[in-house]
Amino acid sequence: MLRPNTPLNGLPKPPNTPSNPRVGAHMKSAGASVGIDFTGKCDRTPNTLLGHTLLEFALEKHGVVTQNELAEKIFKMYYTDGIFPDANNLSIVGQECGLQKSDIEDVLSDDERLETTQVAIHRNRNKVRSGVPFFVFNGQPAFSGAQDPSTFHQVFDQLL
Repeated sequence: MLRPNTPLNGLPKPPNTPSNPRVGAHMKSAGASVGIDFTGKCDRTPNTLLGHTLLEFALEKHGVVTQNELAEKIFKMYYTDGIFPDANNLSIVGQECGLQKSDIEDVLSDDERLETTQVAIHRNRNKVRSGVPFFVFNGQPAFSGAQDPSTFHQVFDQLL
């Protein structure tokens, strides 16, 4: 979670202008090279607690394939389509991934579950130096940021 102190309803972003783009040239280029269109359309910076909580639920109840599908849809929803990841929009993409609307509503309004996610985020922040994504293998911090596949192969070769 990049900005844990952001309110749940997010913070307004400055206007997207040529002199102050919401997505810099480097990120735009890096995304385009792997088929990601970072548009900067969303006018608010989100607090991602609800998204992280829903992703944990998806993993717990539906497995890693559903969790990954949900993560991809949340990512596209925000970064490409410019849709703010509030509870309603998270419910829509969750349902597209096969989660039940009532389960999603329960999860996103469960204070205990939200607190558990917040504690996990805090614990992980203490392990992680910086950067999203940040990769941890067997509980040990490894590296951050986009990486070439060969970097992962080296780590997997060492672990196996």
